[in-house]
Amino acid sequence: MDARGDDSAWLVAEGLLRRRGDRPVVDGVSLRMARGERLAVAGASGSGKSTLMRMLAGLEQPDVGTVRFEGRRVQGPLERLVPGHPGIAYLSQHFELRRNYRVADELAAWSLVPPGESDALFEACRITAFLHRWTHQLSGGERQRIALARALVTDPRLLILDEPFSNLDAGHKVLLQDVLCDLEDRFGITCLQVLHDGADILAWADRLVVMRDGAFVQSGEPREVYFQPVDEGVAGLLGGYDVLTDPVVRNALMPGLPEGSRLLLRPSSVEPVSLGAGDVDGVVEEIRFLGAAHRVRVRVGPERLGLMLPRPTVSPGQRMGLRIRRSEVCILPGP
Repeated sequence: MDARGDDSAWLVAEGLLRRRGDRPVVDGVSLRMARGERLAVAGASGSGKSTLMRMLAGLEQPDVGTVRFEGRRVQGPLERLVPGHPGIAYLSQHFELRRNYRVADELAAWSLVPPGESDALFEACRITAFLHRWTHQLSGGERQRIALARALVTDPRLLILDEPFSNLDAGHKVLLQDVLCDLEDRFGITCLQVLHDGADILAWADRLVVMRDGAFVQSGEPREVYFQPVDEGVAGLLGGYDVLTDPVVRNALMPGLPEGSRLLLRPSSVEPVSLGAGDVDGVVEEIRFLGAAHRVRVRVGPERLGLMLPRPTVSPGQRMGLRIRRSEVCILPGP
C-alpha cells in the first residue's frame, strides 16, 4: 500500500521489504514525502516503524526495494563504509553520547557546518549553556538536546526522529517540542517523526501513516484518521473513544444504518444539551478531573458515552441530554 499518491519525489521509498528470519518486519512498504511536510508514523510496538526509519536513513539494508532522497538512491550499510546518507540525520530514543567528553568537543567531532551556523543551531537547541560541561554531567533531557544538536551539525535537510519524547518528563518534552518547531521555522529542516502519543501527532503532523505488522493500514490528515479510523486498533492510537453496538441507542443516534453496524465516537463529538433537546438522554455515572477539562461518562441504556467538559454543571446520578456531531461519527461494520 502506498502512503501517498504520485505528487512529490523528495523522499521516495518503493516496495521495501525487510525480514528477520522468515518473518517480514517491513512488508512491501512504499512511501512518498514532500519537502517541508510534517509526516508522523504511528503504530503499536513491533509494527516495523523503527526498521522502516532506519532503512529510510540508510542505516539498515532492505532485502528488497529502494529509497531515493533528492533523486539519489539511499545506499544501505552493506554498500557504504560509514552507514548513513548525506542530508539525512536519524535520532532514536536510544541515543548515545560518548562519556567523559566535553559537549563542545563531542559536537565539533561531528560538525560539517561553519562555526557561525553551528552557534545558531546550539542556540535553537537551547544548549549554549552546556557546551563547557562534560557529557556524563547532563540530565536526560539535556542529553537528548545535545544528541539532537549532534545530528543537526551534520547539515541534514531531513531529520528522522524515532519516538524522541518517550524518555522525557513533561517539562523537557515541551521544551524539545519548542526546539523542533524553531528548527523547522528558522533552518528549513524537514522532520519525519515516529510518535506514539495521539496528542503529539494531532498537534504537529500534516499527515499520519499508521503501521501494523510491517505494512501501512491507513494514511491521511490526522483529523481524518482521528474521526474516521479504519478500525478500533487505529482509533486507540490517537486517544479515547466509545463503540456503540446496542441497536436501540444506535438507531436513536443515527437511524437507518445496516443491521449490526457499530458507531465509533470520540469524546469531542458529544455535547451536552437540555433534557429532551438532543439525540438521547442519559444518567451521569462518573466525572473525572483531567486538568484542562473534565471527562464525563454518561449511561444511555446499556451503553456508556464519554464527553469532555471544561466545567461540568451536573453531578453523578443526574440526567442530561446528549447530542452527537454526525459528521464526526465513524460507522464500523459488525464484528
